[in-house]
Amino acid sequence: MQRAVSVVTLYRVVAVLLMFCGAISHAAASPSTIKICYEPWDPYIFEDHQGEMRGIAVELMNAALNDLSLIANYEELPFKRCISEVQSGASDIAVPITEGRDTLLHSRTVFAHWTVAAIVPESLSIEEPVTLEKLDDLSVLIISGYVYPANITRWAETHQDITEITYSADGEGMVPFRMLEFGRADVFIEDNFWSANLIRDHDLALRVLEPAIGSAVSVAGYRNELSGLRDDIDRALASRGQAFRDELFKKYTGYAESFFSGQ
Repeated sequence: MQRAVSVVTLYRVVAVLLMFCGAISHAAASPSTIKICYEPWDPYIFEDHQGEMRGIAVELMNAALNDLSLIANYEELPFKRCISEVQSGASDIAVPITEGRDTLLHSRTVFAHWTVAAIVPESLSIEEPVTLEKLDDLSVLIISGYVYPANITRWAETHQDITEITYSADGEGMVPFRMLEFGRADVFIEDNFWSANLIRDHDLALRVLEPAIGSAVSVAGYRNELSGLRDDIDRALASRGQAFRDELFKKYTGYAESFFSGQ
């Protein structure tokens, strides 16, 4: 009888240990910190002068992770390296990325709107409204590794004077703008809202041509094993509704999201 009781007790101890080990295994599979890499893009994601992460995409991501009892660890990286880090599993999410990068698992949530325009020196004579065809005989800069809107990609494939460059690690993205000022190119194709603010803040002798020549939405790119996390974040942000998104857009830009989405 005493032996029978001991066996039952042993079974109970083993069961408790198995449950405990299962809990540890589950915790290991669901880390509390999510590693997110990014290339700075004001007003969507950037580090302020106090070292705090700010921007529309940051507040969207942090709101969703907070709902899921997770926290974000942000790391600034050059764009190409950021993508590679997520592909290799060194990072979990790249944000924002333009749709069309098939190597990563895309969110269904839009984290940024990329409205692309031609930036030129003030001294360059060009008739507005600008079209891609009006840029045919000019030297053009584009960013290596970016997935540009389809109409611009098709145009660039046959353009005779395209130079692909990368941003410097200064966090401000000044290299292509300085190249325009120094006469090393005629046109730089980039986000119109961000470029206009940078030109103003640094008092550059450049201008953003109207209208925009292309647009695309930017999303979060996850490593392929994180489809569950992607879906949880999408659901968390969808539940907050458009009013929450518009509040963030107005906070950082003064405009509702529709100003950037064209809707």
